[in-house]
Parts: sequence; C-alpha cells; structure tokens
Amino acid sequence: MTSPALVAVGGYSTSGSGRGTGIALLRVTPDDSGAAAETLWEVAAADPSFLLWSADGSLLHAVTETSPTHVLTLRVAEDGSSAEIVGDLELAGSGGCHLAPGTRPDTLLVANYGSGSVETVRLDAEGLPVELLDLDDHHDYAEDRDPHPHQVVKLPGTELIAVPDLGLDRVVLYRQVQTGHIEPAGEIPFSRGSGPRHLAADHESSQLLVSCELSGKVGVAVRGEVPQDVGALQVMRGPELEWSVRSMVPASGRSEESALSHVELAADEHHALVANRGPDTISLFSLAGMRPELVAEVPVGAHPRHFTQLGTTILVAAQEGDRIDVLRRHQDTLEVAGDPIPAPSVSCLAPRP
Repeated sequence: MTSPALVAVGGYSTSGSGRGTGIALLRVTPDDSGAAAETLWEVAAADPSFLLWSADGSLLHAVTETSPTHVLTLRVAEDGSSAEIVGDLELAGSGGCHLAPGTRPDTLLVANYGSGSVETVRLDAEGLPVELLDLDDHHDYAEDRDPHPHQVVKLPGTELIAVPDLGLDRVVLYRQVQTGHIEPAGEIPFSRGSGPRHLAADHESSQLLVSCELSGKVGVAVRGEVPQDVGALQVMRGPELEWSVRSMVPASGRSEESALSHVELAADEHHALVANRGPDTISLFSLAGMRPELVAEVPVGAHPRHFTQLGTTILVAAQEGDRIDVLRRHQDTLEVAGDPIPAPSVSCLAPRP
C-alpha cells in the first residue's frame, strides 16, 4: 500500500455548465486493488477548470471558466479536514482554463481560452490574489486566426514561460520582468491545424512534448541556442534559446479521431503519458529513441481532460464519464488498477504538495 495523498478535484458545476459541486478534496490511498477514496469536503464554485496549490499546500487556487474569469483561493486546514474561500479576484478575460506560478514568486499567470489572453495576477504577502497586474492579448499576434491560450508553463532550466495557443498553432514564449509584467520572448511554430494545447518539459527543457489537440499528434520540440554577440545584458540573462519541432507522432493507435488534452512526463523522464479524447484512452510512450514510441494504450472513461501521477498510480479525470479512472504503470506497461472513483464533470486533479 502507498501512503494516502490529498487530491483536490475541480469540476464543471451545476451553477455553471456541469453536474458537479465545484471543488472537492479527496483522500486517495492507492492499494493492490486500485485506490480507496474518501471525500473530505466540497466547496461550491462556478466551473473551476484548473487548480493550483501554493508551495506549502496551505492555499488552493482555482481558475473559473466563466465570463469574466475569476481566480478563487481556498485556505485548507493543515490536516485537510476543512476549507474556506478567502480570495475571489475578477479578471478582465473570460473562459479561464489554466493557471501557474510566475517566475516572480508573488505572481500567478492565467490562460484565458475564451478571450484569447494571458493575465498576470499579483499576490499579497499571504499569497492571496489581490490585483490584475498585466494582460497580454494574443489577438495582437493572431493575423487571421482566433487565439486560444490553453496552458501556462515555466520552462525548467530557463527564465522563460511557455503558453501553448491552440488557435494560433504556436507556443508563445514570455519572459517575466522585475515588475511582474510579461514580455514576448519568441515562439515555437507548429503546422497549421495542429492546435497545441498542453506541453511537458524535461528538467532542463532540452526537449518539450506538446499535445496537439486538433491534429491528434504529439510534437517533440528540441532546444538550441541562438548565436549572437555577447553584451552586458546578454551576460546577465544567459544565452537566448529557441526550440524547433523535430517530430510529430500520432498519440493513439485507435481508429477514432483523437482530440488530445493533457501530456505529462513520468518521473524518470524516459516515458510520457498522453490523454486522448475520442478514443477515450491514455497512451504511454517510450522516449528512448529519437521519436516517441507508443508502447501501451488503455481505455478510460469518456472525455479524459486531465490526469495526475501518484508514483506508479495514474488518476484520470474523465469529464463526461463523471469519474476518475485508476491506472498503474510499470516501465512499458499500463493497466487498469481498480474501479473508477465517482466525480461529476471532473476537469482537473491536483495532489497537495
């Protein structure tokens, strides 16, 4: 048996567009027959699409897929037994779908799918969202396209922030300056109709795996340095970096058209997991070769939107299946590990640190 984990669960709610309450906290204990789950509490919220814990696990932030977007913050008891909403900041954008810490420790970054924008939120000394600091509108880069930022990711080993934009067919790169504002710092272009949605980076960001929702493929982008003259500013910032797409491989071996959602590396960085909506499967890839190799694919509930890893146990948020599937991975094998956990309109899973 593995030690219990506290896992926050976000879901589309009856006050919005789904069937759930909003936010819940589960105590999940993986065992030989799957995973036992106990609900510790539920908090009503309108369509929380993504959740993020503070580094010490005392606060839980949620972004709502509403118009306008809100960032909600819950203070969670040390033992996980209770929670209360202690922050609610209304943003300028709409259709919030992801949030992440900025490279500045007193900021959060929010991706708004609906309004096509990325917003920077300032946190106070307690870690609560108190002010909209900056807004970057992807319509400025759109030309004839409809922007849809879908994720915000700090790239390890760099000072850069990556934002996959499904509508622009590119990953937009930013650098966050001292004031907390974000400035464009490049892009990774994908072929038209790819629809990059989420990405996963290794510990040095030497390789990025990008789930492309519209093409049903996983892209691999590799890192290089841009040759340039060395000046004082360059010495302070380090080398300029760029990524180029090396390969694109189908994420599913099934015949159904696949709309990819989430992608994650395993802890060993030798494997990656990808969620396929349509076939409704989770795929396991080996990263031992030059191109990702599909080594296993397991059916899960309808519309797997997100997943998380608890060691070798994988919990899958099957949004339209109203459940959390429980899988287990061992090297190149992936299998169903037990009965699903009920979870209406589940959108996101966030283990407490």
